[in-house]
Amino acid sequence: MTGYEVVEPRAESLVESLRAFGYATETAVADLVDNSITAKATTVDVRLRWAGNESWIAIVDDGLGMDGERLREAMRPGTTSPSAPRTVSDLGRFGLGLKTASFSQCRQLVVMSATATSSLVARTWDLDHVVRVGGWQLLTTLISEDRALWDELHGDQPGTVVLWRQLDRLVVSPDRQNEQAERHFYTIADRVARHLGTIFHRYLTGPGKITIRVNGRNIAPWDPFLESHETTQVVTDESLPYRGELISVKSFVLPHVSRLTSEEHIVAGGRRGWAAQQGFYVYRNRRLIVSGSWLGLGFRREELTSLARIRLDLPNHMDSDWQIDVRKSVARAPGALVPELRRIAEVVRLRSAKVYRHRGKILQRAGHGDVVQAWLQVVRGTKIAYQVNRQHPLVAALLTTAGGSEVEAMVRLLEETVPVPLIIMNHADGPGRQTTPFEETASGAVLSVLADVVRAMRRTGTSDKEIVGQLLTMEPFSDFPDLVREVCTRELGQETA
Repeated sequence: MTGYEVVEPRAESLVESLRAFGYATETAVADLVDNSITAKATTVDVRLRWAGNESWIAIVDDGLGMDGERLREAMRPGTTSPSAPRTVSDLGRFGLGLKTASFSQCRQLVVMSATATSSLVARTWDLDHVVRVGGWQLLTTLISEDRALWDELHGDQPGTVVLWRQLDRLVVSPDRQNEQAERHFYTIADRVARHLGTIFHRYLTGPGKITIRVNGRNIAPWDPFLESHETTQVVTDESLPYRGELISVKSFVLPHVSRLTSEEHIVAGGRRGWAAQQGFYVYRNRRLIVSGSWLGLGFRREELTSLARIRLDLPNHMDSDWQIDVRKSVARAPGALVPELRRIAEVVRLRSAKVYRHRGKILQRAGHGDVVQAWLQVVRGTKIAYQVNRQHPLVAALLTTAGGSEVEAMVRLLEETVPVPLIIMNHADGPGRQTTPFEETASGAVLSVLADVVRAMRRTGTSDKEIVGQLLTMEPFSDFPDLVREVCTRELGQETA
């Protein structure tokens, strides 16, 4: 028989190491909401209460609950092997989430639970007690204060309350009268609400939706794909075969900023902004794992591709293939899928760039051809410059009839003094701040400009019919077909189709 020694981990050392998995508070709370959803909860209520050193956070759900034996197993570190089969709807994997997520935020984890057929049970991990005794002693006594919280937060119904006490990493002052510390504590609630609205947005809408609240307020789902917006484009929608199964991949190009209201643009940009939100969104059982990443496929985040977002749906038994970590925040594509994912990414990136260059315009106007841009991008050696389009009907008319050399000099002056650095800086500070053509301009002022354009084109001998067609495809008037129709009727006696 081979000799061996049993070397058990030192509880007082390992328990402190389990606190270092790198959870932010919002990701730790999301891990606990996973458990609530797996337990078939229809309502999850996250509560944060400030009381200095006695502050606490609770995650309350109306799920199936646990009896004493199941609760004991749930509190065991590594309760289920990552390789063990899971039910289709299970959002867990490593059997560590409840413990590592909680220990990362607090030194005392209390879980209270009841089922439809069993009374209230409770278990507590007190890390100070574990360190003091040097052993994995799970406390079984339910103190009166925690029982009172159960009655306040849950009542006599099946479900579970996960309670975090001794929030040593969240409470910056032990003084409950410290207003600055209190404000800091409650900013956590805002971060948690935004994060949960992102991670679980597909659980918050549609058939079978659940309710998630933070301090009594329902959180709003954040749809990264703007699927309900009329100008969002579905670029590809396909299923990729992998190990005898199909992985759903659907790609979108979001509307250009010119097609969004200020509020829509801010919301769609998310917490990190438009440039950082481009790329793949990897879901595991509809739960968002990775938000806005090119998955190491060799693509860079670029301004022109900021409208590209791709939804990828995984079943929960492919965690190992995708190298999903304990915190459910990292995923890497299997090598066999890389070529297909790159192909899809290239298609949606090209479409995003095309929409971005045309500033969100519909590229073809039925019966009227391409939109004529006022500015062109040109390459001079290794540098990029911007030129006024001399084939633009108005520019061409001015060059022909209004002293060509002087107009040409003015156009060159404009071209050589385009404030590109200032535009880039302002766009980086707030991409939604730039105005669109004639934004908030009275229609009468636009009509006046249109009338001047019509007269200038007439002086060049352009026929009335050609003027009508060119106005409908001339930037920026192509965005104002009703005003083009009105001015053509008034100035030319022509009606547009």
